[in-house]
Amino acid sequence: MQAFARASKAVTLPLVLACAACTQVPELDNQIAPDVQHADYPALVPLHQALAPLPDPTERSQALEDELTARRDRLRGRARALNRAGVDEETKQRMQQGVSQ
Repeated sequence: MQAFARASKAVTLPLVLACAACTQVPELDNQIAPDVQHADYPALVPLHQALAPLPDPTERSQALEDELTARRDRLRGRARALNRAGVDEETKQRMQQGVSQ
């Protein structure tokens, strides 16, 4: 039985590869516009000229720190407002009943 399995694998793989080799590939030449097809190659430039300069890490880190500080302050303000908001007696009783169950 194992010999049959090996033989079938040995026959199947070349058969699949042969079928794949017969596949029609769409013509790419017909897909390209004529003006692009006959255009010259672009001029080559050194890489350091082609890349945009990176922002100064000091300025970028300062902006990030300012943004995070502002977010922290907003969150602290929200927390203070939530802590100031009182819970009415009815809600306290319901909460206590839920905990005691």
